[in-house]
Amino acid sequence: SPTDSGGISAQEMLQTGPTQLKMHSLAMISQGNIKGGIDETYLPGLTACAMDKESLLRSTAARILGQYFVQEKDTPNPEVVELLISLSNDESDDVRFSAIYYGLTEVKHISPELAEHLLNLAAKERSENLYDKIVIALSTYKPQITELLDEKLAQGDNIAIYELYEDFTGQKPKNTDKYLDMPSSRPHLLIISGDGEDSSTLKEELIKELKAAGMENPNVKVSGTSGNSVLMLTTYITRDYMTAKEALSNHDKFSITQEMWLTPELEMQIEAMRKAQ
Repeated sequence: SPTDSGGISAQEMLQTGPTQLKMHSLAMISQGNIKGGIDETYLPGLTACAMDKESLLRSTAARILGQYFVQEKDTPNPEVVELLISLSNDESDDVRFSAIYYGLTEVKHISPELAEHLLNLAAKERSENLYDKIVIALSTYKPQITELLDEKLAQGDNIAIYELYEDFTGQKPKNTDKYLDMPSSRPHLLIISGDGEDSSTLKEELIKELKAAGMENPNVKVSGTSGNSVLMLTTYITRDYMTAKEALSNHDKFSITQEMWLTPELEMQIEAMRKAQ
């Protein structure tokens, strides 16, 4: 097996080496510098790294497990899938991302249990890349997903499941009325562009339009410098989000150029951009 100059195999380094050596071995794998390729003999070492207290090791191991033992496999190793499911609940954002993005969403034939797990993850993980990847992974299972979401909605007033419904099924959920005045599971952020005047005038005009459409107190901010600025509307209630979408869908002056969930990470990024302006 491939060895370093001291005669210790990469597999042994992954299992028993100190953090630096483990990281070195994972980097060699990531860069494709392991002779003979990666096979099942690496699993014990990768598993050890995936359970290490160092989150960078867990995250890198999760990505490698997905890339080598799940992607392109008709039937991935069930122990690897179980490990990735465990890592998808990790306390570290990076570890969860690696496990879901490179692993669980790459499983070719998704079991009902994994489908439900991915749905539950989508309800919690709203970072754009991850959310979109889960939607795509489950897109070939629409009848089963629709049934599962209907069941979950019937069990109680779960606003997060209601919010997933259209993205995952392509249909509007039933009984939408009871959700309209509920707070969103997390805020929506709509990026809006407008023609013409300076940004502060556009902001006032947008607020006026949204109030006329039925929003009580639209939360609109300007981002960027004049000439290169956009308006950002944050909504906290389901009804406000739907009102804004409808009011601006075919507007002659304002258009929604992007929309996303306002995750804590995104809020921090926006705040940093504001301070830099």
